[in-house]
Amino acid sequence: MRYLKGVVIAGKNRMEVSPHCPVPEAENIVPTGALIRPLIWSPCTSDAHLCATGAASLPYLVGKAAGHEMCGEIVAVGSEVRDFKPGDRVIVCAIMPHWRSLEAQDGHAAQVQDNMYAGIDYPDRGGSFVEEYYIRDADMNLALIPDNVSLEQAVMVPDMMCTAFTGVEALDLRFGESVAVLGIGPVGLMAVRAAVLHGAGHVFAIGSRPVCFEAAKEYGATHCVDYHKEGYIDDIIRANDGPVDRVVLCGGTEAELSKGLKMLKKGGTLVNLSAYFSGKDIPIDPAAWGYGYGDKTIKGIGCGGGRLLMSRMVRLIADGRVAPEKMITHRFHGMEQIPQAMDLFLNHDRSLIKPVIYND
Repeated sequence: MRYLKGVVIAGKNRMEVSPHCPVPEAENIVPTGALIRPLIWSPCTSDAHLCATGAASLPYLVGKAAGHEMCGEIVAVGSEVRDFKPGDRVIVCAIMPHWRSLEAQDGHAAQVQDNMYAGIDYPDRGGSFVEEYYIRDADMNLALIPDNVSLEQAVMVPDMMCTAFTGVEALDLRFGESVAVLGIGPVGLMAVRAAVLHGAGHVFAIGSRPVCFEAAKEYGATHCVDYHKEGYIDDIIRANDGPVDRVVLCGGTEAELSKGLKMLKKGGTLVNLSAYFSGKDIPIDPAAWGYGYGDKTIKGIGCGGGRLLMSRMVRLIADGRVAPEKMITHRFHGMEQIPQAMDLFLNHDRSLIKPVIYND
């Protein structure tokens, strides 16, 4: 075992560079594994939630490398890796599904993961904010970056695009149906674009920050709605000539679920892409749910992972269907700048959509 430099959660609202992040020697990785040198990182709200609480929900992460959005260059591969080689530029899966599991055979691969969030204190690795990142299933959890796709575009694939597009697919959206996206941070913005590509009619982008509204318009939103305005749900229902067909919930507090249900038609589907780490109950307003028999479907969906999904997402970029780099508002250089980028989240900077950090 060796110990490399990485950015760790050091306590509540504290991240710092540590020289004590475990990474195995190249000769000790599993035959299907790989070591990747990061070229670009991007923090996200999941990292911010963990940092804000001092990793209270996953205490074993304190002192270990954080991060899960990264693209890099392969340094070494195990003897059984068939499709990747040292020097390849790759997108690294954010969630690392365990493909040799019964859950994978049952169609729910993302529910069993081989990464830092899996509920296991791995002794030989942590997250991707580290000088070299170790994964144990390279062929299934890496995707090549095409020559016409930039690093800034590619780093939006493993979480922002894979989460949003997986969620919109779960809507079972039909052409011309209306979609409300509640919360238009980066996942919500990608959900707006995914809904447009899936043939939605009205697309309501619900947020409050001007920078996000501008991006939502570029991605095809037909209506931008400020949730601070009193009666905004009634405004949506009026503009749509009735409740919307589908809702994607991408942010806010536990109270947002009932708000999403209130704007959803009877027989509609709500997909929740938010994560709730506070430990609070999630209330459901009986009237918003049609008193339990409104035939409103609620789905809780996480990030879809794996090579196939990431390859499909990057193909959308390469073919000009999605331009995720438009979400990048802040750029940094050097691992030491990761805590500064994270402060943008912790301080609720209203100019922020998505930061990236180059490893140079």
